[in-house]
Amino acid sequence: MRIPLASLLVSAFAISCLGQSPQAPADSLPSLQHIDVANVDSSIGPCVNFHQYVCARVFAANPIPPDQIAWGSGSILQEWNRAVLRRILEKNEAPSSSRTPAEQKIGDFYATCTTQASSKVNDLPAIRPLLARIRDMRDKHEIPVVLAAIHSSFGRAWEGSENQTNVALFGFGPQPDYNDVSQVVAGVDQGGLGMPSRDFYLSDDAQMKAQRDKYQTLLNTFFKMEGSSNPAAAATVLRLETVMARAQMDNITRRDPNKTNNRYTPAQLHELTPAFDWDSYFHALGAPSVPLYEVSAPDFFHAIDNLLINEDLATWKIYLRAHLLLSAAASLGNEWRDAYFDYSRALTGQQQQPPDWRRCTSATDAYLGEALGRVYVDQVFPPDSKARAKKMVHDIEAAMSRDIDAVTWMQPATKHEAQLKLAAVMDKIGYPDKWIDYSSLTITRSSYPENVERATGFELKRQLAFIGKPLDRSQWDMTPPTVNAYEDPQTNTINFPAGILQPPFFDPTRDDVINYGAAGAIIGHELTHDFDDQGRKFDIKGNLRDWWTPEDAKEYETRGACIATEYTGSVPGVPGVQQNGKLTQGEDTADNGGLYLALAALTQDLKQQGKSLNDKDDHGLTNLQRFFIAFGSTWCDQVRPEAARTEVLTDPHSLPVLRVNNVVSNMPDFEKAFGCKAGQPMVHATQCRVW
Repeated sequence: MRIPLASLLVSAFAISCLGQSPQAPADSLPSLQHIDVANVDSSIGPCVNFHQYVCARVFAANPIPPDQIAWGSGSILQEWNRAVLRRILEKNEAPSSSRTPAEQKIGDFYATCTTQASSKVNDLPAIRPLLARIRDMRDKHEIPVVLAAIHSSFGRAWEGSENQTNVALFGFGPQPDYNDVSQVVAGVDQGGLGMPSRDFYLSDDAQMKAQRDKYQTLLNTFFKMEGSSNPAAAATVLRLETVMARAQMDNITRRDPNKTNNRYTPAQLHELTPAFDWDSYFHALGAPSVPLYEVSAPDFFHAIDNLLINEDLATWKIYLRAHLLLSAAASLGNEWRDAYFDYSRALTGQQQQPPDWRRCTSATDAYLGEALGRVYVDQVFPPDSKARAKKMVHDIEAAMSRDIDAVTWMQPATKHEAQLKLAAVMDKIGYPDKWIDYSSLTITRSSYPENVERATGFELKRQLAFIGKPLDRSQWDMTPPTVNAYEDPQTNTINFPAGILQPPFFDPTRDDVINYGAAGAIIGHELTHDFDDQGRKFDIKGNLRDWWTPEDAKEYETRGACIATEYTGSVPGVPGVQQNGKLTQGEDTADNGGLYLALAALTQDLKQQGKSLNDKDDHGLTNLQRFFIAFGSTWCDQVRPEAARTEVLTDPHSLPVLRVNNVVSNMPDFEKAFGCKAGQPMVHATQCRVW
């Protein structure tokens, strides 16, 4: 949630953890899942399909619940985390003089969310003033001020993602200077779309065309619910957004930070889009003046300028009204959520909406994450867990250092720079050292959308305060209960929230073999991102600087191309689409490198204990086999076909089957562990490796 542009580079582990199964009592916690290395399907050869060998029995026992998009290892942990948060929130939702200010805020926010759902109230009046501002516009010069009002109320314009498109017109927020990361400047990023990506507008695929029809149906429904009846309004929005989509930088090009590093002075920004009054927008938003703006996609903003000139005021009113409704719909009541769910089912395959308590728990985490997360951490992440996780991180960093020294394709000068960068990595484990101060945020029990609007404005103000200041590396982009992890090359940090440092990923009840196979692979994944095809372009400080010799850079790209080629093509179980390995190259590189590093660290760890990878357990499994089974078990995720298709088209992460099978197929140690032979599916003739 920190920045819209650097977030293009922040690489998350992206576990499928999209909620939990049917409702459980609020006062009970579901059982945490622990990896059982004996729970494999022996009818499937590990050298034939390792993902199915490890996961088939898990899949049979855990079908996707009807209210879920995907279901698997991360989902079950997410269920447990959400149950912990629910118990915290329901304890604090009742008015009480004994509540702390933070407990009052999280309790009342949650209470207004659940009360809105149970009362079935339509909270459209909450955005009537904004709708009136759009309706009463008399000139296109008013667009910047009205857009700022949308961004500061429900639009979350600062919130970047790997798919930063779905915000009204464009995204804006703090951005570390690419060339001098010690300073935070301002960034503007392409946006403007209501569907997941530009491909949904430009593809001639029959399913994409059908999705465009569904999108127009949704817009027409929203316009009728809002009280307007222009039958051409939805088509107008689609036409405008299609022009924006065509002008957007594609997601492959955006992976190169040199392409998004476009430095503009305020005067140059005005010259780029003279039809948009940036001064009015910044003033209305409360943004500070800065001498530099990072513009991710100049061609997009040139196209916006043409649209501002050539489209009439009535068209822009329709567009702004549509995006206000799209961004506010989740906060306006059940009727609005039902309409959006009908549209999104074709994207996700989800059969039912989640229960209200889960949705409201997720919303509280999204808007008040560190207030809620602080209580969560106190309950579920003790100091000994943090210490053990920290040791694993240090062990894997040591393995990376040895790997850098050992590679034969890097020259000493490049190795030296790589070692300096590795030594400068900041490890953030569990939770922030300094928590967000929510004391200036007012949360009441009167209205859920008003609470959302105030929380959005609070976070926007907090984000804008970073602009013009020195970079604070201690800031987190994920809340403590999040079941995920990420690396940020500009802050040179690897980040592991307490939410993922729980079973089955990090399990204090299991030995190091299991933990290095599960959590260790995640840690190695994030560390490898510091040296993937994006991360390697940033230096020890996080500046965008080429510190590679030309020969070493060429060698790296040859190895990276092997990964990209391997992952390009059809995806098992997802007919009709092709994965682009250039889109997923960074994540695939991290998956492969992460498991290598975890195994190297485990080998050293066992040696120090007087043990080896060949030692066997009570089931006759060697430590090496247990390590790989533990790794595969963390990816026992099933994804609905509709969601899988959307992911392949838009997500820089491969689907779970590839994140297991392609990785182990590149490892000679896996062949050794299970006695695989050349020609079997899990033995690739060309084994790709970068790190």
